[in-house]
Amino acid sequence: MRAESDDISVTLPRAVVAELPKLSADLTARMHALLERNTDGELSSTERDELETLVRMAEVAQILSMAASARL
Repeated sequence: MRAESDDISVTLPRAVVAELPKLSADLTARMHALLERNTDGELSSTERDELETLVRMAEVAQILSMAASARL
């Protein structure tokens, strides 16, 4: 019987891998704009939800980008 592993493998097309740094930068820019507005208390509940989602997406994009760079 094989022991369970905590590793996860993700296969992405090269075209997607090449876009990860730009995607991460775009997500980060939008996230920072929302963070600034949040500091000023100007976010709607929809924008707060967007900010939370962008934070998660930026984290994933950054992880994928780092993993792709390590393998190239």
